[in-house]
Amino acid sequence: MTTPDERVRALVRDNVIQPAEGERLLATLSPRPSRSGWRLALNPFERFGGGVAAAAGLAVAALSLAITRLGVRFDGFLDLHASPHAVSIRTSLLEQVVAWLVPALLFWSYARLLRRRVRLVDFVGVTGLARAPLALAGLALGLLAPEAPAGAAPSLTPELAAFAVAATLCLVWFLTLLYQAFKNASGLRGAALVAGFVGLVIASEIVSKVALAHLG
Repeated sequence: MTTPDERVRALVRDNVIQPAEGERLLATLSPRPSRSGWRLALNPFERFGGGVAAAAGLAVAALSLAITRLGVRFDGFLDLHASPHAVSIRTSLLEQVVAWLVPALLFWSYARLLRRRVRLVDFVGVTGLARAPLALAGLALGLLAPEAPAGAAPSLTPELAAFAVAATLCLVWFLTLLYQAFKNASGLRGAALVAGFVGLVIASEIVSKVALAHLG
């Protein structure tokens, strides 16, 4: 008699279900209560993907858009900084679209070249959800960073130091989430996963900056 875990793995092996769907099913069948909180914070994609993750990604984008009213710009895939000038709604919307959807398309295109059965909605969802730590960093920047005159470097204050620590932690958290997101959505493993992830992060940053420079 086969176990439920073995049946799920067989469905993945026979291409009946997506690898990402199989991993979420396995996580549901074999929960680990003692680590469930940490696992969910570092890899929510074992349970949430597709349309659910896309809806969460839209909520993250909406939160980021609201945070720009605090004088924060998300002007790149990995970038955020305080702006001495008011940011228009059009610019804020454009930055969210480029920083979210363009990288999702790049990650999907790479996975599509190596594996036929990957869905764009999975990459849109998990990439958007993975940006939640950047939204938190933006909120910290808007609340903690002191105002400085245009063109002047901000002075080192306890608030600025606290933001620097928070931003570093959020960036590490974001990259951890993004790696798990890419792994779950693509089903890739080994060198194709690691090398692809590093290259795509760099490419996403470059493409997003170039796109915003031309569209903004």
